[in-house]
Amino acid sequence: MKRSVLLAATLALGSASQANVSLPKLLSDGCVLQRNMPVRLYGSADVGEVVTITLKGKTVNVTAGAEGKWLVSFPAQPAGGPFVMSVKGKNTLTVKDVYFGEVWVCSGQSNMEWPLAASFEVKAEIESEPDPLLRMFTVQKSVELTPQDEVAGGTWQSAAPNTRAGFSAVGYYFAKSLRKALGVPVGMLHTSWGGTRIEAWMSKDVNLGLGMNAAEFATPVVAAEAKARYERLVARWKAAGSPQGVGTDSGRSDKTTGWERGSGGDAWKSVNAPGEWDTLGNDELLGIDGAVWFKKEVEIPAELVGKPLKLSLGAIDDHDVTFFNGQQVGATGAETPNSWTAPRNYSVPGGLVKKGRNVIVVRVFDGSGGGGFVGKPADMKLGTIELSGEWSYRIEKAVPASPGLMPGANPNGASLLYNAMLYPLKNYSVKGGIWYQGESNVGRHELYFKQMPAMIANWQRDFAAASFPFFITQLAPFGNGGSERIEYAQQREAQSAAMRTVKGGGIAVITDIGNETDIHPNRKGPVGERLSLLAQKIAYGKDVYAVGPTYKEALAGFDKMIVRFDNVGAGLEVRDGICSEKPLPAGKLIGFEISSGDGIFYPAEAKIRSKNEVEVWSSKVAVPRYVRYGYKNFTLTNLWSKSGLPADPFRTDK
Repeated sequence: MKRSVLLAATLALGSASQANVSLPKLLSDGCVLQRNMPVRLYGSADVGEVVTITLKGKTVNVTAGAEGKWLVSFPAQPAGGPFVMSVKGKNTLTVKDVYFGEVWVCSGQSNMEWPLAASFEVKAEIESEPDPLLRMFTVQKSVELTPQDEVAGGTWQSAAPNTRAGFSAVGYYFAKSLRKALGVPVGMLHTSWGGTRIEAWMSKDVNLGLGMNAAEFATPVVAAEAKARYERLVARWKAAGSPQGVGTDSGRSDKTTGWERGSGGDAWKSVNAPGEWDTLGNDELLGIDGAVWFKKEVEIPAELVGKPLKLSLGAIDDHDVTFFNGQQVGATGAETPNSWTAPRNYSVPGGLVKKGRNVIVVRVFDGSGGGGFVGKPADMKLGTIELSGEWSYRIEKAVPASPGLMPGANPNGASLLYNAMLYPLKNYSVKGGIWYQGESNVGRHELYFKQMPAMIANWQRDFAAASFPFFITQLAPFGNGGSERIEYAQQREAQSAAMRTVKGGGIAVITDIGNETDIHPNRKGPVGERLSLLAQKIAYGKDVYAVGPTYKEALAGFDKMIVRFDNVGAGLEVRDGICSEKPLPAGKLIGFEISSGDGIFYPAEAKIRSKNEVEVWSSKVAVPRYVRYGYKNFTLTNLWSKSGLPADPFRTDK
């Protein structure tokens, strides 16, 4: 997937009027089922229909209820696979390549959605050997006004060079670390959406219980014409089998022979460029994914004949192969990160530039979402010759695209993502959840302190799990328009405090991997690995060091303060090197501030005093009373445990 705007309409799980037994998308080929606990299997059928499920030589029966839905508990199984599951009613369904292992939900906003392909130095990781036992189901984006029984879309994929690049990077590294520690299959249910607030991921009753204004749940107002157009796209998409894009480009088909020269005469139809083909007012190009060829004829003046020219086309969504007078002069494909935003600038050799009519042909491939020329008119030039305006097109391959959100729908509306992307998962048996979110709630930290435990309890209730380990990521250092301000520090503080109230919960501290100017630090490996350490210790009882130094108490007296820490492992140390992409002073402990109590904090000198103590002082504070550590939007810190984890930021002036 290329952009966070790739969305989908929700399909119904099934109704009582359907004769055939059906299964949810989660229970499909390649699924991972939770080991060592009874597993919920579910679906739909005719009212009163007996459904027989056979798996691993064991059979269970269930009768569809009054709404045509059925749910049955399958006995706990150890890790293993692959198995084949048979589901039989009036029809028979077969689910292949089923494994038992560990299943986790990974959710949040953009830093959880962030793909492995866009992460730090991942070429070798992406191209590494396939791991067929590390699998991810990415829930297709959707919003709904009421809780749904089924997700809009998604399939199980195992980690391989042609799939893992699109995985949630944090979810992938979490699963990889668990795979190594536990030696069993791991399946991730990835459901996230960039830029979203926590209240979008909570049920209406929980939001109202926290004092949410009823206006947050208002139904969007949609113009009748826009709604009708949207419904036509949905109907066409469903009729085509709800395709999820066309995947990777398999190359041009044989029928396109000669198209690079612009041959075909009347087969080419007029269209304007630039503009996503969804927005061009052309019904044939509306709402499709696939390959479309574009042609532009230009007149070359005598003074440019035989001279090399720069061909600029602006950004093209997703990939292109570009020809000049039948000869390829450039191409941009999947090897280019964020190819859909990359400007196309190609060199046309002078030998191809002839007097009079010359032909530019561009094959555009779009795997999902919008496609076409997406730059500005001024971006499209051949030397000084303007290229924007009328072009011609021919369609090589097209399938209906996912129709996206209903116009006017807002993914940040309270409970809308919960209804469409979390509630439909509730019957799938899982071990626990991991979470990376909070940026969109910065500035409302007091409410977030209440929302985080409430959301976890909400999910625990939905998944019917008395024990539901849940681990979150503390926000990374980020300037947020003012590195010296403290709204991000307040949010981190709220996150840590909230998780201290959650039984079976924990927080991964990532004070070392922020970016002062980018809300999306790209080093996701340590995030997933630290969340995995929490899971290994708390969820699986392994003897690992999972929680870094945390504030215990501060002793004030005379001209210095003594700060004591818990969870110091092998003892405290100063970590040199790089912190949040900036160099650290060698051997010097930084990140502390102290105050006399007048509200003014000064940068402090600090040194490790013992295994679990730090001494802090400043020449500007004669009698210090309060101490802070890492308590700014963006600040460099380097207090670690020798056991390998950074200290949690804190303040004592509460």
